[in-house]
Amino acid sequence: MPYVSIRSSKPIAEDKMERLQKGIGDIISIIPGKDSERCMIQILGDVKTYMGGKPKNATFCEVRLFGEAPAEAKKEFSGELNKLMTAELGEIETFFINIQQYFEWGIGEMYIGG
Repeated sequence: MPYVSIRSSKPIAEDKMERLQKGIGDIISIIPGKDSERCMIQILGDVKTYMGGKPKNATFCEVRLFGEAPAEAKKEFSGELNKLMTAELGEIETFFINIQQYFEWGIGEMYIGG
């Protein structure tokens, strides 16, 4: 189950949130074995963000994956995510994408991993 969390200093209207979650659901399949049906997406807008002690127009995307994904797939996904975010939110001064791979994962009371 991929988990994608977006936190942006920009306010995000409901229609944009809907397009973002659909777009993320579409592009998550770039990563082998991942699909929109099992992808959890969290989108937060108007998040107070600071860098160097000053307010910053920034968006941070965190992607958590169970298992290892090929570097090329992560690179392609990141590029498509950047395009989607720019299309929906406009110019973002600072945009970060963090992809984390986990080999241990839990779903409810069930534990998966080594």
